[in-house]
Amino acid sequence: MNVTVEQLTEKLRTLPENFLERVWGYIDGLSEEEIDFEIPEWQKNEVRERIEEYKKNPSSAHDLEDVMREIEEELK
Repeated sequence: MNVTVEQLTEKLRTLPENFLERVWGYIDGLSEEEIDFEIPEWQKNEVRERIEEYKKNPSSAHDLEDVMREIEEELK
């Protein structure tokens, strides 16, 4: 997905202030010089378990677009 600075700026204008603070924190985190990309083993295991659960019951998954739409509706 290609996002322009203008699109990002427009989207940020509509966010409540508490979300803007959170976004700013994410940006600060991304711009830190030293980032530890080591993924803990417990997180890898959690992902493996979730994948196995999905394989057993794929209909239990939620469509990302539906979830994002619900979140946007709640934020209005």
